[in-house]
Amino acid sequence: MKTLKQLCFLSTLTFLCLIFSSFNSNSCVNKYYTQSISIEDALKKNLISCVIKSKGGHLGDCVDMSMKNVSNEKIIVRLESGRNLESNDTNFQNIIVVREEYFVLNPLETDKKNVFGFCSQSHKSTPKIESTYSVGEMSNKTLVLLAQHLSKNKYPTSSMQEAIWTLTNGRPLTSIFHPKRDSIESLQNFVSSLSEEMAPWYSIEYTEPVNGLTSDIAKKVHGVLEARLSQNTVVKIVIYDKYNIPQLRTEFIATSNGFKHPFNVNVLSLPKGRYHIGFYTLGGRIQDNVFSI
Repeated sequence: MKTLKQLCFLSTLTFLCLIFSSFNSNSCVNKYYTQSISIEDALKKNLISCVIKSKGGHLGDCVDMSMKNVSNEKIIVRLESGRNLESNDTNFQNIIVVREEYFVLNPLETDKKNVFGFCSQSHKSTPKIESTYSVGEMSNKTLVLLAQHLSKNKYPTSSMQEAIWTLTNGRPLTSIFHPKRDSIESLQNFVSSLSEEMAPWYSIEYTEPVNGLTSDIAKKVHGVLEARLSQNTVVKIVIYDKYNIPQLRTEFIATSNGFKHPFNVNVLSLPKGRYHIGFYTLGGRIQDNVFSI
């Protein structure tokens, strides 16, 4: 009984410590924000020196930032979500910072952090390892909102990159893609609210790019058929052109009982344009949608 009481006490103590540490961590972040200075202002006031180097990628933890406090006072420097990092080699892409970082520096102290961000120029090359960057201006309000949203939510990293490109390079909302569509639907909806475009019901998987980082050749259309189906139901798919002439026929089998059934269709053989897609079972047509590639 004594051992049980001790275990209960330790469990309660651990729980309270976790709550306190969480509260304390949030308090520290708030404290850092109110006491911090933006990295742009810190550089303008000659309070810091900063070395920014690529890790050889264009998304995620793709940049190393080393910062030194060259002043005689302790400072807290804020690297904002939505801040642009500009490549010193114009052949390489710029990076938009997504995850906000704080550098807490004593006088003459140096700190180094990974920077989580994404390419904003899909037509340019991926930077080489050790290629250098400079601190640029903040992005426009819409991009800052997207960067902050990406920082607070968990999405596939590749889909986060595609979301950035929709606003910086005019990529379609349908290019925000992941094989598990339910992992990116809310992201498409959020970007839709920023761009004032209607959220699409589908995503497009593109071929591997020949030049740059993106391709405009549609490989597959991915979506979810919403219909009450039994497991192993065969669903016929017919894609029609603008003249209502069938251009492609295929099928898939429902893998479970339910209302939502993921599917994909290879559209490499279709020219760019607007199409509608019909879904059929033995009972007839069950759904019809429009898409563009």
